[in-house]
Amino acid sequence: MWHDGREVAVKVQYPGAGEALTSDLKQIGRAARLFAGWIPGLDIKPLVAELQARVAEELDYSLEAAAQSRFAMAFEGDPDIVVPAVVAHTDTVLVSQWLESDRSLARLIADGTQEDRNHYGEVYVRFLFSGPARAGLLHADPHPGNFRILPDGRVGVVDYGAVARLPEGLPSIIGTLMTYAVADDYERVVAGLREQGFIKDSIDVSADELRDYLSPFIEPAMHERFQFSRGWMRTQFARINDPREPGYTTMLKVNLPPEFLLIHRVWLGGIGVLSQLGADAPFAAILEESLPGFASPS
Repeated sequence: MWHDGREVAVKVQYPGAGEALTSDLKQIGRAARLFAGWIPGLDIKPLVAELQARVAEELDYSLEAAAQSRFAMAFEGDPDIVVPAVVAHTDTVLVSQWLESDRSLARLIADGTQEDRNHYGEVYVRFLFSGPARAGLLHADPHPGNFRILPDGRVGVVDYGAVARLPEGLPSIIGTLMTYAVADDYERVVAGLREQGFIKDSIDVSADELRDYLSPFIEPAMHERFQFSRGWMRTQFARINDPREPGYTTMLKVNLPPEFLLIHRVWLGGIGVLSQLGADAPFAAILEESLPGFASPS
């Protein structure tokens, strides 16, 4: 579509989207009440309330336009990232600068060279982790289809409906606890998680249990470079989803405070995309740049 002589992308909310969302959110609330007693460590009601609030925001294109504009300003002139400017918007229509692209990270997952997988995987995760410090926002939809490869080699990032508002940047406690974990000081990790509400007072989790549960996920931050792979990711999720494995029991003891919900989504989603790409990335260095409180083992 063209607007004022410019080619633009138009995002339009379909009629009845609000009513459909309201129905879906009610279903989420009912399911939460049903399953709340099955996971003793999880305080599910505030988590569902946070999810409902964030999902509802995705239908407000004025909020999305504001978030996209903040990212566009923060990344203006960046050598690797392009955020399309907002041309016009209403509550239900969003008009953005057109980005010329015929492939995305999803396409690279299917047929990209290893060199491209490494390069664009690094650009991708650097954008995700640097957003809070640069824009005060976390892009919270890490789907690879939202990351478009432009003809000049830069990455165009679209879809700002889901964001976490982090005006102070990523919480430093995440970096601090990761530093303890990398140093194998899981007694301090347990204490820190309790203090932040990740482990409720009524739940007993030992340092050894937490080490077995978390250390494989910490592994990428323990090396100068880490080779992500589908096999590695499958192994980690098998550990925590198989009731026969000790990681499954520990998972049921861990809470997720609502303010960390979207951070958790981006963290797992980002690592999942790196694993699908099979990217070799300097993950520890990226964390040291963007995650306050984190110090790499080197």
